[in-house]
Amino acid sequence: MTKTRTSNPDGDLTQLDKPALANDLRIACQRIARRVRFESTSDLPPHLFGVLARVHRVGPQTPTQLAEHDRVSTPSMTRTLNALCERGLVEKQPHPSDGRQVLITATAEGADVVQQTIAHRDLWMLTHIESLDDDALALLRKAANLLLEVSHA
Repeated sequence: MTKTRTSNPDGDLTQLDKPALANDLRIACQRIARRVRFESTSDLPPHLFGVLARVHRVGPQTPTQLAEHDRVSTPSMTRTLNALCERGLVEKQPHPSDGRQVLITATAEGADVVQQTIAHRDLWMLTHIESLDDDALALLRKAANLLLEVSHA
């Protein structure tokens, strides 16, 4: 059972409340992330989309770099990349300075899938917040800024 957060009379969290807040934040973020992961306009499974989105956002990378980022083995990433190649969403190009390596880049079709999926996911989120009043939206903006800051720490 999740503990509820308590505050001191001024509304500030006490040190004892921080573990409960951390738990509540983790659960809320996980629920939203899990739900949004499956909002897509394509039939691409979430794990494939994650790799495609990274290649699109970051640019050309080696399979080893992608595997390290996702904390999976290189052979596992190779299977993922082969699936993306078969769908025409990424392509392998020779590495300019290491003939043993390849660079993975998103194709135009892959970029379209990423852009459409992100737009669809943003629309899903918008439909869930559009009925909130201005005060709640302002609070969510502050919370989003804080969560972005925490996620980059």
